[in-house]
Amino acid sequence: MNIGNSVVLNTLGVPVINSFEHLCEQLSVTEQLLYFLTYKKKYCYFEKKIPKKDKTERTLNVPSLSLKVVQRWILKEILEKIYVSEQAMAFIPHKNGLRENAERHKKNIFLLEMDITNFFGTITEQQVYRLFCNIGYNSKVAGVLANLCTYDGYLPQGAVTSPYIANLVCYHMDARINGYCSRKDIVYTRYADDLTFSSNNRTLLNKVEKFIKYIVADEGFKINDKKTRYLSNDVKKTVTGITVNDDSIHVDKKFKKDLRAQIYRSIKLKDYQNNSQILGKIAYVNSIEEGYRDKIFKYITDVITKPEFTGHIDIVNAFNDNKFFPDLPDMMFKEVWESPFD
Repeated sequence: MNIGNSVVLNTLGVPVINSFEHLCEQLSVTEQLLYFLTYKKKYCYFEKKIPKKDKTERTLNVPSLSLKVVQRWILKEILEKIYVSEQAMAFIPHKNGLRENAERHKKNIFLLEMDITNFFGTITEQQVYRLFCNIGYNSKVAGVLANLCTYDGYLPQGAVTSPYIANLVCYHMDARINGYCSRKDIVYTRYADDLTFSSNNRTLLNKVEKFIKYIVADEGFKINDKKTRYLSNDVKKTVTGITVNDDSIHVDKKFKKDLRAQIYRSIKLKDYQNNSQILGKIAYVNSIEEGYRDKIFKYITDVITKPEFTGHIDIVNAFNDNKFFPDLPDMMFKEVWESPFD
């Protein structure tokens, strides 16, 4: 590795790696294992299908544990030390991307939402290779790193490195779109493959769609026209699932109503197998609406005092053994006394 490249890598704070063998030392793995993970990838991934909202399925290529460990090292030690664009909202450490994404648009009346088709699958191994070269690695090391982060020639949806790599690859596209929009007083953000634009001028917003599609196509991506939509204050406006009407942001009311119903059913049916899912939903809402955890805490506290529950020792015991929060009060059993004269 030449001195210039070493200086660049040191300046960025990423590891200086000059050979395959050196990378093995950095990863603390054998050359045989790294060779297998790099060049025998068909044995290192398995397919997982997850349902989508439109009732179709999304196919994930999930790496094996060994490859995942290596990818996580690349993510933490190299990729996350490189800045993404200011418009990128998703998959950034210590950033509440969903909330900030909505916050950026809440003051504007009109919204335009666009979606990129096959986002990860459009980013090629060659683009990832160039990314590592631009960071400062020589061609051989960049080739190995790119190989470890791609599958079948593309960025796999399921690899831990894919989201951040996608953000870095989109840096130039974000800069072009933002430069164009900022001159027209339009706010632009990107949450993974979701592009959001907002303005108080409907005419300007209507005019940008064609040119945005041109920039996106010029960067190698394609807009899914079926998911393009315009919104304004006369309908419920949402940005990546968060309602932004009335200069404020909040989670959809139906989502919170369904969450309370799920908690209620868990208590009533003594079924707590979805506790982790429930806690995840509570944490999500709390990340958008500060103080929501306290509200749901009070809701649960009120529910566990209902006679329909406190009169059943099995319900009481089940709740006390599976409380959603450790600091919730115990449910107290209150035996129902029935008069013999009734």
